[in-house]
Amino acid sequence: MKKQSPDLPPRRPTVLDVAQLARVGASTVSRYLRGGNNVSHDVSLRVAEAVRKLGYQPDELARGLRGGRTHTIGVIFPQTANSFFGRCVQMIEQEAAARGCAVILHTHNESPELQSRQLATLRRYRADGVILTCAPGSDLHSLQKELTGIPLVALDRPLWDEADAVLLRNREASRMAVEHLLSHGHTAIACITAAAHMYTFSERVAGYREVIAGAGLREHLIVADNYEQLQGAVGRALDGRDAPTALFSLSNMATFSVLLSLTKAHHKVSRELALIGFDDVDYAPLLNPSLTTIRQPIGNLSQQAVQLLFDRILYGDKRQPERIMLPGELVRRHSCGCRRVDSGS
Repeated sequence: MKKQSPDLPPRRPTVLDVAQLARVGASTVSRYLRGGNNVSHDVSLRVAEAVRKLGYQPDELARGLRGGRTHTIGVIFPQTANSFFGRCVQMIEQEAAARGCAVILHTHNESPELQSRQLATLRRYRADGVILTCAPGSDLHSLQKELTGIPLVALDRPLWDEADAVLLRNREASRMAVEHLLSHGHTAIACITAAAHMYTFSERVAGYREVIAGAGLREHLIVADNYEQLQGAVGRALDGRDAPTALFSLSNMATFSVLLSLTKAHHKVSRELALIGFDDVDYAPLLNPSLTTIRQPIGNLSQQAVQLLFDRILYGDKRQPERIMLPGELVRRHSCGCRRVDSGS
């Protein structure tokens, strides 16, 4: 092979270099790299040794473009600072890597405009598919146009009926938490959230309302536009005349706002003031009292989303759209009034 000029970076070895060293044709090397079909054992050993000696690595992007695949998937989430989405990203990356794919991650910060630009970026990079938690207020008609030809799975928030989706059974999970507080004798139960218009929170509020109405009780919603405002709203509710004796927060960020509000107002979770939070955050067992939560099946949600996406990439419109609904789990600790806690918590 021709020597490189010392001033130039070393040239990447090519299929032709491997073929020359292994004393075979380039087509034989290509067949070996695609899985070794119709390549004898003897020749496979020579090609493998040539690949090792030269340090040859296939250009996956070029191979993907020739075959219509880039072996990348896009993930667009609201944010990753929220532990729910952060853990989902980790699980999706693991699942994608096991299938030989990389993940291109974007966060839209609940902005439909930013979401549109990110979808355009994924189209330019020819991502094989997208897992999307859509921004509230998204124009679904425009979104369908932006996604034309790109396989899609909605995670956590649904899109149109024809789009695959993996969701939590939010109403059921919410009912489970409120019924548990009722079982401890609480009749003044407040439901706490910011951004109540979002799908997940509106579904959880609906579950809360169903149980409260069924018990013949008065509902007590504590809502705000953002989590900073929510702190103040919780404090005012606890200092009011008809203060709740039990609190049910609808997200890990709402729970954090509640805990900050309680600390500032010198309130304490106790038998007289119970608390159940949504999302089983890492610090939940460490609080005093330890925090009872609704745990989302993050691993299963992520795995199902990746599986649905790769099925859609493989089979296209030949398979019917699916909506997978997974249950949450009540993890009982001490903040709800339970004396015994669930094992493993």
